Amino acid sequence: MSDLEKIGEGLDALLRQMGIPAQGDVERLVDEWASLAGEPWSTRAHPAGLRGGELTVDADDAAVATVLKYRVAELIERLNIGLGVDLVSTVKVRVGPRRKNGG
Repeated sequence: MSDLEKIGEGLDALLRQMGIPAQGDVERLVDEWASLAGEPWSTRAHPAGLRGGELTVDADDAAVATVLKYRVAELIERLNIGLGVDLVSTVKVRVGPRRKNGG
């Protein structure tokens, strides 16, 4: 193991202690959302942000948001098991349109 690999591991640990997830974990969460989240999350909502263990999810409409709020515990468990790391501790569901990259 090189010195740079050791520094990288230490930096990832420090960032997690500060509530900032490792970039690779966040990329997997977004890229693999459909398979990690499962239904109805994967088709009716999408991840919008992650900070300090709180995942913000935008639901397609208010009715969907209401239903999804009752299934938050299931989502947290699925994501953390699927990612192999306790990345998400809470979920905030809000109503919002799907945002395009860059805006």
